[in-house]
Amino acid sequence: MKIKKIYCNGCSHSAGGGLEINRTLKNNTKVVDYYLSKYNIQWENINEILYSTIISNKLNTESVNEAASGGGTERVIRMAYDFVKSNWKNKEELFLILELPSLGRLDLYSSKLNDYIIANLQFKNNDYYDNSINGLYGTRGYYKDEYGNDNLKVVIALKSFYDNFFSKKIYFLNLSRQINTFFGYLKSNKIKYIFFGGEFLPTIDVEYKKYNSLKLKVGKQIINDFHDFAVETNSTIAEECDFLTDDLHPGYFANKNFGNLLFDYIIENYDNL
Repeated sequence: MKIKKIYCNGCSHSAGGGLEINRTLKNNTKVVDYYLSKYNIQWENINEILYSTIISNKLNTESVNEAASGGGTERVIRMAYDFVKSNWKNKEELFLILELPSLGRLDLYSSKLNDYIIANLQFKNNDYYDNSINGLYGTRGYYKDEYGNDNLKVVIALKSFYDNFFSKKIYFLNLSRQINTFFGYLKSNKIKYIFFGGEFLPTIDVEYKKYNSLKLKVGKQIINDFHDFAVETNSTIAEECDFLTDDLHPGYFANKNFGNLLFDYIIENYDNL
């Protein structure tokens, strides 16, 4: 086995969402302070405790985590492709961990900002023929810029995009093609990877999901997703913080335990990945 660099991308689950040092509980206690007082655990940077970092530490190798709250599958593929190209000379020493977030997490390029932005649609149901939404959320990370502090202009621009150019069914099919194309690219270039996130699983070619789709055995359960792991093992932030928050993101111990188990899984299945 030759892994020299771990790359991870996904949404808030893989980015440590809810465990940031500025997050607070219902009693205004900081989340990091609660973990310190109850578990004698502390961190100064979120990257210290992510499951991807735990894996890279066990391998004594570099870790790159580009997951972001609200980030979607299109963003994952775009950035993972760029990462592979920038590390092309050592491509066979890379290992990619790819979370494939659900639909509605848009990866859009803003000509005004000269940058990619994250925007989210909240769908009313799981019907791929129904475009109805409960809400549209403006770009993350650019709240205080030429768009205005209230982010109103970007919301208006996104609403126009949604009304005129968006189809949930077509978006799903386009993303499915992108996933299969990228996985084929990784396979043909002998780049090792694993992925999780179940919404796109039915459309992914069998040869890509036979081994590379996560199948982590936890007790009598087979876990296919990090968030499902946190729920199944009662290690969401809410549960780890005695429900002083409603946050169901994976907690500190979810990251720690998932990282350790995923490390063992990677070692055991490396030749087939």
